Amino acid sequence: MKYYLLTGLVFLISLIPSAALVMLSRPLGWLVWKLSKTRRGTTLKNLEACYPGMDERKREQLARQSMRHFVLSILEIGLSWNWSLPRVLRHFDQAEGFELFEQARAAGRGILLLVPHFGAWELTTQWLQARCQVMALFKPGDDTGVNEKLLSRRERFGTRMAPTTKAGLKTIYRELSDGGVVVQLPDQDPSAGQGRFIPFFGVPALTGVLAPRLIQRSGCSVLFLVCRRTNRGRFQMHFLSPESAIYSEEMDEALGAVNRGVEGCIGLDPAQYLWAYKRFKTRPESEPRFY
Repeated sequence: MKYYLLTGLVFLISLIPSAALVMLSRPLGWLVWKLSKTRRGTTLKNLEACYPGMDERKREQLARQSMRHFVLSILEIGLSWNWSLPRVLRHFDQAEGFELFEQARAAGRGILLLVPHFGAWELTTQWLQARCQVMALFKPGDDTGVNEKLLSRRERFGTRMAPTTKAGLKTIYRELSDGGVVVQLPDQDPSAGQGRFIPFFGVPALTGVLAPRLIQRSGCSVLFLVCRRTNRGRFQMHFLSPESAIYSEEMDEALGAVNRGVEGCIGLDPAQYLWAYKRFKTRPESEPRFY
């Protein structure tokens, strides 16, 4: 029942032009800022840790802007779930760094695209799907029925989703080894035993080891990719090259390159990053709770 109420609401949102969603995000972002003590506190705490030298007033301004982008990421589910692919693509400007992707494809190896929680990240696979076959990882929820319905939305343009299970990971390895394109989120707090503490903006953050393992086992190429919001409900893809250390067989060195790559993506427009996410939730044993 909850799922059908959600899909009904998402459908209604999809009837609103994207430029109007941007306008709507301003009062809604203000409302979330005022009413959600947890998201407001998490955002401010993250920004204080990651930008310690920033003026307090400027940091709060950035936090408020980030909350508006957080609201936009929710509103844009309507676009992702219900718009046709041609309609989605009409809202994209020319991509930056697309030649990096073309060069990687010409090399004939698989490509791992690391996509942080930045901008309209849910639209990334749709833009890619118009240019190549894509596979992406997802973490299944507890409700099998809801999982199937959500997958049907995310796979409707041909994107193949692989669960974060042993079988799913084998599928991902095989896809990269066969020259395919895989999308992975590199900035989530991983499960126990699946990460190491690596600096992220100078703060130790539990960082998932999956990306370096995929790289080392498959011999694939790596790029960072973000979907940046531009003006009046439009978007632009940005491909960024990683540091060469990301290919290192030394895990901590590779993970450091992953986190610095995410930092570089955020640098395009810090307000568009998901600062409301509890990135530093898991701490080393000797440290107190972060939030």
